[in-house]
Amino acid sequence: MKKYSNIIILSIVAICVLVYLAAKNINFQDVFLSVGIYDEKISIVNTADIHGHILYDEHIGYYSMDTSKNIRGMPILRTLADDVKESNENTIMLDSGDLFHGTNEANIEKGRAIVEIANKMGYTAMTIGNHDFNFGMDRLKEIRDQLAFPILCANVFENGIPLFEQYRVLELGGIKVGLFGLTHEESLTYTNSRDIENVTIENATAAAQRILPHLRENCDVVILVSHLGQERDIELAQKVSGIDLILSGHHHILLTKIMKENNTYIAEAGSFATHIGIADIYMKDKQVENIVWRVETTSDQSKAEKETAAIAQNYYQIAYESLKEVVGSADTRLNGLRFDVRSKETNLANLLADAMKEVGNADLALMNGGGIRQSIPEGDISMYTIGEVLPFYNSLVTIEIKGETIYEAIENGLRSYPSGMYNGAFPQVSGISYEFDGSQIAGERLQKVYKDGIPIDKEKIYRVATNDYLYNGGDGYECLKDAKLIFSGGLLKDVLADYIKDKKTVSPGLEGRITVINEKYK
Repeated sequence: MKKYSNIIILSIVAICVLVYLAAKNINFQDVFLSVGIYDEKISIVNTADIHGHILYDEHIGYYSMDTSKNIRGMPILRTLADDVKESNENTIMLDSGDLFHGTNEANIEKGRAIVEIANKMGYTAMTIGNHDFNFGMDRLKEIRDQLAFPILCANVFENGIPLFEQYRVLELGGIKVGLFGLTHEESLTYTNSRDIENVTIENATAAAQRILPHLRENCDVVILVSHLGQERDIELAQKVSGIDLILSGHHHILLTKIMKENNTYIAEAGSFATHIGIADIYMKDKQVENIVWRVETTSDQSKAEKETAAIAQNYYQIAYESLKEVVGSADTRLNGLRFDVRSKETNLANLLADAMKEVGNADLALMNGGGIRQSIPEGDISMYTIGEVLPFYNSLVTIEIKGETIYEAIENGLRSYPSGMYNGAFPQVSGISYEFDGSQIAGERLQKVYKDGIPIDKEKIYRVATNDYLYNGGDGYECLKDAKLIFSGGLLKDVLADYIKDKKTVSPGLEGRITVINEKYK
């Protein structure tokens, strides 16, 4: 009897294993499609927040919420996308913004490499991200006109005229698909604002309500390609009906499972060319019945599509040859991790702020943590490495402001604390120290600011070294726009490089420049 019991138990276990493997490996939605439960499947390949990463990189892709994944590069993503297109002829490819800026390669002729590779990727359309404004409006318009696919954005206007195509309708397998794009209303806050005086960004909810009636009347499926950030996308789905799928960008979140808010599905494909996302939309009687989401990646570099890989390698050689000079060395790893530079003091931020203060001949320095984009490993430091740390076209400036304005500026930089993901305005400093209360609401966090152990005088004029991005009101630093400009220097990456050259070897530490009390979260 015991013998038969064992056989029965083993049989049950075997059946359970087979059922598990079948459930894991069989796409039952495709089975339902094959037997007629669904009429059609449309596949959407999505990328987001690539930030110019055309190369495979073994550095940790810490800009993605999935910190265990490395940067794969656009040529590998193209192969993954092409595989999806081969499996389903009704496939389109969309990007959720922040594509053109953020690496040494991207900086060559202000995005030329990214435009060239993007035109080979097979995109159907993209929306605009806040960092896609970084090369200036004139260059952004050139990029728009050089692309082989449209930039869709319904809420950006210049002199009251749409700067981009607001929406597009296309047909896949007899299904009419409406695409439209939206970017964050504060995108210009993240941009040098003095050259965008005639540009306005409409409220995203208002823009969606304006566009959707036309799309719903003429389309079976409506997809929003968004650079609003996931929180704003959820809010939009709560307020506005009629969007079937939102492909999110801006916050670099890798969603492995699709979200649903009201009747709107929301998905996000991470960042820094670590993954592609695939949304399979299943239709019945020209109605959306289900949307299934998955993300894909690979570490197999042999999968890099050869044409785009050759282009990427060419631009890497151009960038590396121009930036291979070793300027000095570090005795320790210099911490530029996104979460850290946006929430606390780090040794790399201290080094940069010290360089700004010295070169700018200032009393103190103020730097936004979000301008630091990479760590520096122990050992030799090349200009290429510094370009990875400081990829933006931001220059050193020295301004004169009252102590009262210093308080206002630092308070602004603490507004999104304790977020280490999104608070690019977080103030890194030199020449001063400050203390803030992490338990207080935004606008009431800063407690004390000291210089040489003495509270700064709110009525005294101080010379402050900062960058032109903050001086022009970027990251919400509007209080600096009216400051008296007394010095304009070179790009921050050159300032840091020259400072390291002079020191030869650097080993900055933590000095208690930033103190938080009553931490709400650790």
